[in-house]
Amino acid sequence: MGLLDRFRSPRPPTTPSLPPVDTRVGTDDGFCAVVDGSAVVHLPDRPVRVGWWIGADDRWYDPSVERAVRQVRPGPAPVLETRLRVAGGDILATTWAAIGDGPAVVVELANETPVPVALAITVDGDIRNLAVEGRRLVADGLVACATDRDAGRFALVDGSADLWSVVTSGGAGRVAPDPVSSRDGGAAGALVVPLLHRQSLRFVVPGGDPSLFPGPDRIAAGWTTRLEQATRAELPDEALSASVSTGLVDLLLAEPTPDVAVQLAAWGLLRDAVDRIVAHHATDPAGWLRGAATCWDLHRRPESFVDLPLEALVNSGITAASEPGAVGRLAGLFVARGDARASADAEVLSGPVADPVGPMWDLARRLAAPQGDGLALLGEVPSSWYGQPVEVHGLPTTHGTLSYGVRWHGERPALFWELEPHDEESTRLTVPGLDPDFSSIEPTGEALLAAPAPPSSGPPPDSGRFS
Repeated sequence: MGLLDRFRSPRPPTTPSLPPVDTRVGTDDGFCAVVDGSAVVHLPDRPVRVGWWIGADDRWYDPSVERAVRQVRPGPAPVLETRLRVAGGDILATTWAAIGDGPAVVVELANETPVPVALAITVDGDIRNLAVEGRRLVADGLVACATDRDAGRFALVDGSADLWSVVTSGGAGRVAPDPVSSRDGGAAGALVVPLLHRQSLRFVVPGGDPSLFPGPDRIAAGWTTRLEQATRAELPDEALSASVSTGLVDLLLAEPTPDVAVQLAAWGLLRDAVDRIVAHHATDPAGWLRGAATCWDLHRRPESFVDLPLEALVNSGITAASEPGAVGRLAGLFVARGDARASADAEVLSGPVADPVGPMWDLARRLAAPQGDGLALLGEVPSSWYGQPVEVHGLPTTHGTLSYGVRWHGERPALFWELEPHDEESTRLTVPGLDPDFSSIEPTGEALLAAPAPPSSGPPPDSGRFS
C-alpha cells in the first residue's frame, strides 16, 4: 500500500470559528492577489481560487473550515505564515508574491508533523474547462497553478461530483485524467502529492517554474529597501510603530484611489502618489484633483509633479466646479510651470479641501497637524508614553518637512526639532499633548518642556493603534 492509499477516511469539515481575513500580496510591477485567512489564493482578474487540503492518519483537513488555523504576518512585508494543526504537529504554509519567470503568488508548505501526510493542491471557482498538464492545472486555457514535483494522484470533477468527496474517499487516480468540462462553471481539480516528515513543497499561482522564485527572506528584505525613502517614526507603542511600515506596504498594494495616493505622499512616498494620479486621474477627476492638491500642499517640489496632468484635471468643468479649493491650492504649481495666467485664475478660487480617509493619514495628523499659522506636534499623548522617547524623521507637512524627537529628563520632556520650510513664512510649533504653554517659530531648536500633568482618573487616551 502506497502513502497516498492510506488517506481514505472522509470526514465532513467543521464550522469555522472566525471569518477569514483577506490580505493583498503583490509585487512592485503591479501584480496583486488576495490571500485569505486559510492561505487560499484568490486571483483578482480571474474567478479562480487555489487552496490545499491535508490528509493525515486520522482524517482529511481543510484549513478553510478548521478551527485550529493560525495566520500571522511576521513583519511589514506581505509574507504570511499560516499554521494548520493536524494530528501530531503543524503544517506550515508560507505565502508571498514574487517575480520568477513571471509574477505569481508562491505557497510553500512544510510538514512539521512527525509523520508523512498527503497534500492536495486544489483549484476551483467559476471554471468551465479544467485539465492536468504535467505538474500544472490549467483552467479555461490558462495555468491556474504549478507545483515543484510530480503528483502521485489526480482528481478532476465536472460539477456533477464533489471534489472534497472524491479526494477524501480515495477516488483520486494514479493517472492524469482527461480534461473535464462544466457548462455552469463547476469544474474543479486537485493534484495530490505525498509530503514526508520535515519535507516541503512549493506551488505557484497562477504558474511558472517554482524553482525560479526568490524566497520569503529576500522578499522581506526587498520591501524593507522599498520603504527606505519613507518617513520614519519610532514610537513608544511598539505595535503602533511597527504598523507604520505595514500600513505603507498595504497602501502600495491597495487599489489606487485618491485617498491612497495622499496617504503615501503624507509618509514621504510622493513618487508613488504621483504615479497613481497620472495613471488613474480619468476615473475620478474631482477626487484625483483633490488628491493632487493635497500632495502639492505637503511637498511643493515642482520636479516631482512634472508628469502630473494638471490641465486635464482642472479643465474638467465638473471638477473645477466641485473642487474650487483644490484648484486654488495648485496656484503655486502653475507658477512653477511658468503659467502665470493660470496661477492668477487659480488664486481667486477658494474653499475647503476634504482630508483623505484612512488610518495612515490619521496617524500622520497625530504626529503633526496644521493649527492656525503652525503645526501642533503630538496633540494627544497617552500617559503610557510618558518617559518614553519619540522620534519622527522626514514627515511631510503643509509647512515643510519636519523631523523631531522627544527625550526625557526625569519628569520633563525635552523637544528637539528641525523644519525645512516650504517658504519664508514663519511656522509656529506647539506640543499641546505634552506642554500646552510651549510654542516656537524657530525652524530648528531644542527646548526643555514643562512636566506633563498627571493623568486623570478617567479612561486612558486611545493608543491610536489601527488595523
